Amino acid sequence: MKAGRISRTAEAAAALRANHHQNSSNPVFSDPYAFEMTNGRWRKLLSNPIFCKFLNSAPLNQSLGRLTAQVVGRSIYAEDWLLEALDRGEILQYVLVGAGLDSFVLRMAEQYPELKIFEVDHPDTQKIKIHKLKKLGTIPSNVEFVSIDFEKEKISDALLRSSYDSKMPAFFSWLGTTHYLKPETTLATLQNIASIAHLNSEVVMDYSIDYKQLQGIERIGSFAIAQFTRFLKEPLIGTFTSEHLHQTVEKMGYVVLEDLSGTEITKRYFHQRADQIRHTQATHLIHLQIV
Repeated sequence: MKAGRISRTAEAAAALRANHHQNSSNPVFSDPYAFEMTNGRWRKLLSNPIFCKFLNSAPLNQSLGRLTAQVVGRSIYAEDWLLEALDRGEILQYVLVGAGLDSFVLRMAEQYPELKIFEVDHPDTQKIKIHKLKKLGTIPSNVEFVSIDFEKEKISDALLRSSYDSKMPAFFSWLGTTHYLKPETTLATLQNIASIAHLNSEVVMDYSIDYKQLQGIERIGSFAIAQFTRFLKEPLIGTFTSEHLHQTVEKMGYVVLEDLSGTEITKRYFHQRADQIRHTQATHLIHLQIV
C-alpha cells in the first residue's frame, strides 16, 4: 500500500462486496455501503449493466465467484461469531485489525451501543475512510479510530494509547491481511494480541494455503491471483499449513475453536446456490480463543 491511499486490494474487496449485495438475489452477506466505500473506477464499472451482466455470468461465477465467496464469506463468518459472543454477554470490545473499508460501524454499531469498537489501521487509510464514512452517515459515538504504523509498532502499543481495556475480553477480527504478510509477522502479531487480550478474548482471521498444495483450477486460480496482487504491488507472501499454525498458536495460549477449509465454508454458506459461487480452497477461516 502506498502512503496517502487505501490499499488497492481493499478497494477490490469492497467492489466484490458491492457487486454481491447489488446483483445477487440471495446475498450471503449484505453490505449496502460497499459501493460508496470503493473507488470511483470500481463504481463506474459497477454502474455499467453490461459489465455487471458479464461479471455475474455463470462462467465468471464458477471462477471469479470463488474470490467473491472468499470476501463475503470471511465477513459473515467473523460477524456471526461476534454476534454470538455479544448475545452471550461476554464481549463488550470489538477490535478490527486492519479495518480497511469494512462498514460495520455504519451497519451495526448503533444496534450495540454498549459495544466499544476500535478500528485499528494506518493513519493514511483512516483519514480517507473517515471522510467516506462522514459522507455516508454519522459515525456512532462508540467507535474509536486507533492509528498505527504496522511496520514500526505493535497492535498493543496502539491499543494502549486508546480507551481499550485489557482487563476485559475483546473480539478481534483480522481479515484479508495475513496473505500479504510474512508468516513470522502474522505469528508475531498473534503473540502480541495474546499479550494484551484478556482471558476468553476471541480472534477470527483468514489465512492462505500454499498454492502448490492445491489442484486443478484452484491451483491455477490461486497462482493467477498471486500474480494480480503482485501487479498491484501488494504481493501474496504469507501461507501456512493448518497443522503448523495450530501447534504454534496453542503454544501462545490460544485454543483453536474452529478451522474451516474452503469445502467446509462452502457447505456452511454457499451450499447449492443458484449463482453457483463457492469458496476457494486456497484460504481457511480460523476462530481462536485465549484461555
